[in-house]
Amino acid sequence: MLQRDPGPLAPSAIADNVLKYVQGLEAEVDLTAEALWNLDSSDMGPNHWSALADAVASRLADVDGLVVVHGTDTMAWSASALSFALRGLPKPVVLTGAQRPIAWVRTDARNNVVHSALCAGMKIPEVTVFFGRWLFRGNRVSKTSIQSYEAFESPDCPPILEMGVEVQAMEPPRPVREPFSVDARFDARVAILPVVPGSDGEALDALVDRGVRGVVVQGFGSGNVPQRGWPGAIRRATDAGVAVVMHSQCLRGHVVLNAYEGGRAAAEHGAIGSGAMTLECATVKLMHMLGRGLSGTALAEVYSTDLAGEGA
Repeated sequence: MLQRDPGPLAPSAIADNVLKYVQGLEAEVDLTAEALWNLDSSDMGPNHWSALADAVASRLADVDGLVVVHGTDTMAWSASALSFALRGLPKPVVLTGAQRPIAWVRTDARNNVVHSALCAGMKIPEVTVFFGRWLFRGNRVSKTSIQSYEAFESPDCPPILEMGVEVQAMEPPRPVREPFSVDARFDARVAILPVVPGSDGEALDALVDRGVRGVVVQGFGSGNVPQRGWPGAIRRATDAGVAVVMHSQCLRGHVVLNAYEGGRAAAEHGAIGSGAMTLECATVKLMHMLGRGLSGTALAEVYSTDLAGEGA
């Protein structure tokens, strides 16, 4: 990003210009850079995820690892998407960004780029996010701060590494269990619907009428919903072929639909629990399942299976 004068931050096509701000890194890592888009990350969507997955796959044979420099606003979404699109990933793919532009004196960008490049040379064959001092599993992070230099958290999954004075391993990387393949299909017709106290599910009916193919319902606690109206709305949605995933409005903890009567009723009427997934991951995974053409029982079965360490 660069600062307009006057005006807000805006993207700039720099690519190789980033490298001049991390001089000395070339002694540790052989670096090349290219810009895929000159784009604010808030404008990214499933089509960009698919193109990014293809771009990563086409470059894997020539490198030891890749760093994707990405805006922070939707980085957790893109990391989740890449984790599902790049199956059996044999090399590291590290996403990183910054809270302040790399050209500014008091920036976190240099630290993040340097450490991401070092992480990309390690034997961690999965999609990750590096930010602050932590290397996280890519589909287990959420952006939780617009102020802190440690803007990302992994609520229910320990970081893989802490890059402090020493490099401390905290969580082993996932083993590669299948040949590398790319499946970057995503269906954007998915909505997120928070449950409001006193609501009766009419908003879910309205989304179904608008033609969505999937809805992530943010319930209370472990996936609970009011028993007045909501189970019937969920049944109408699933009968119409719309996939309904129950998530939580809480940042931490697992969705367990049989913990309360409302959640149990949601499950009995066709809803799927999101387990320990973040909101970003739960939504992107549903987009991916729908993009693959899955529906009904087949979708529920695959959605409930841990595919990439997401915590289903």
